Amino acid sequence: MDKRHFTYFLAVVEAGSISEAARQLHISQPAISQSVKELERELRTPLFHRGPKLTLTAAGRALVGPARRTLRSFESARAAVEEVDHLATGRLDLAVVQGFAIDPVVPLVTRFRARYPGLRIGVHEAPSGPDGFEVLRRAEAELLVGDHPAPYPKHEAVVLAVEEMLAVFPPQTEGLPEGPVRVAELRKHNMLQGLPSHSEMSVWFTSVLAAERLPPPDVVVETAHRDAIVPLVLAGAGAAVLPAPAARAAKRLGAQVRALALTFPRPCFLYHRTGPLSPAALAFVAMAADAAPPGAGRPAAEEVAQERG
Repeated sequence: MDKRHFTYFLAVVEAGSISEAARQLHISQPAISQSVKELERELRTPLFHRGPKLTLTAAGRALVGPARRTLRSFESARAAVEEVDHLATGRLDLAVVQGFAIDPVVPLVTRFRARYPGLRIGVHEAPSGPDGFEVLRRAEAELLVGDHPAPYPKHEAVVLAVEEMLAVFPPQTEGLPEGPVRVAELRKHNMLQGLPSHSEMSVWFTSVLAAERLPPPDVVVETAHRDAIVPLVLAGAGAAVLPAPAARAAKRLGAQVRALALTFPRPCFLYHRTGPLSPAALAFVAMAADAAPPGAGRPAAEEVAQERG
């Protein structure tokens, strides 16, 4: 097995057919077919069900993650030989759970790009909760930013600093207190929700309401498109609780913004699998660790779970 076998195999997986993979790679279909057959002979098992539609066998699905990691290892080796000292070239794939793309990812990526302008960065959306860690297992990204404890121990984490959460109300809202808004006041308003109900912060807010014997607020809009939240607030659809950067942007556009009388816990971690990382990922983790809150350190996954649990 060599790099070519894995490259062609993953091209077929991602393209959905040999003909489309050949078109994207600008090589002949027989060349890809032959390479896939060689890989199957080497592994002594079929990787695809061949029929009207090409689909992966169980063995093929199991190979996807290791194949991606193998190709990334080739890339890491190439970068190490060429320009690793200065990180002049290369790519970093970063997966981000909903709610953390603006804060803290934008400042981190901006700082990283300023330090290593030759690197390309791919920022991908990851599911909330334990499912988010599948992007690491499948090697679709090397790093994951999220708030959920790692579901199994083979992860390391860096604590990331995040800004506070603020309450954001439509411009025409009347009767708001001048000071911080209490949870009882907040739930009187129609709310816009941009986080999944099973996210760590949503679960925590539900527990706060239950502790104060308050019913949940009326959620009039639920959306995974967080860029729609501020326009909806400005249009008068409802109020929202947003990270400070988004709240400040909304205020500049006319929204009313208030502090909260309770402190929303916004735990956030940069995770990676235990084991070798590409030079770009190593540099990003080191930069994030330097910017971590004082005393945060670099907890292992099981320590994170204990802190959270």
